[in-house]
Amino acid sequence: MISNFKINNRQLVLQDKKDADTVWTHIEKPSEEQIQQLSREYQLPKDYLTAILDDSENSREEGLEQAVFHKAILILLQFPHEVVDENGYIQFKTYPLSLIITTDQKILTVSNRPPLFFDFIHEQSLPVNDMSIEINLFLQVLWRLVISYNDCLKKMKRHLESLEKQIQVSTENKQLYQLMNFQKSLVLFESASQGNYDTLMTLSKTSVFTKNHAYQNNLHDVLVEVRQARTSIHIQLQLTQHMTDIFSAVVSNNLNNVMKILTSLTIVLTIPTIIGGIFGMNVSLPFSKNESAFFFISVITLLLCWIAIRYLKKKNLL
Repeated sequence: MISNFKINNRQLVLQDKKDADTVWTHIEKPSEEQIQQLSREYQLPKDYLTAILDDSENSREEGLEQAVFHKAILILLQFPHEVVDENGYIQFKTYPLSLIITTDQKILTVSNRPPLFFDFIHEQSLPVNDMSIEINLFLQVLWRLVISYNDCLKKMKRHLESLEKQIQVSTENKQLYQLMNFQKSLVLFESASQGNYDTLMTLSKTSVFTKNHAYQNNLHDVLVEVRQARTSIHIQLQLTQHMTDIFSAVVSNNLNNVMKILTSLTIVLTIPTIIGGIFGMNVSLPFSKNESAFFFISVITLLLCWIAIRYLKKKNLL
């Protein structure tokens, strides 16, 4: 799917087809034919477009050594995406996004998954500053991408707080499976944010950005947000690991408590079983000829059960 956008009053407008006013083209799940066509049209190396087909592609950059862009540059970054695993549990994964600035200063973005943070860029106006529209848009894409990590971390934190409330009564493993998914998500986030940071640091050292104060300031804000995300990811990962250990211990302890209560109840219920078995034998027994025998035996049985319950409670076994 190919989407073309132009700028109208600093607002992105979706176009029916590409024309001279197009400043941004986004390609999602490109076919082989589309890749060939775009590669010829913009004179791009094919790997600029095919890199996103590998979900494990690492962040990297190409063409940033140029003082003047005689060929297209590539910034490949990882963005977060929420998914539901086969067991129905929420998980966050990271996927590659190619950001390409062509030689005629057009922006191309290519991904194999829908970057949900693009919605914010479509809905909001571009900030007013002295940068060119293309670089302004490029930096807005970078900004929303790094912000999306913090948005996912906030959502993950809310889920973890909900899981915390379930710890006290949980005897099942489903909460542990959800925690395991969040741990995997945070490990992916940690690796992706580090790769993104290294790539953006390389971008900040290029002559195009070092010579332009506005470019440098805006990219600095992006880098600050990446560092903040990295710190939050590291803290959240440690908390989740500790929480997993605690959760496992609590689940085991809760299960032990249930087994303790069931064992104690079994002991109490064994008393009437034994007495019933004794008086059910076909031999001469006390009260066998007494008309009130059933009443007396029942009272004695209940009394013995009550004594057993009191004893077990005193020993904190019931």
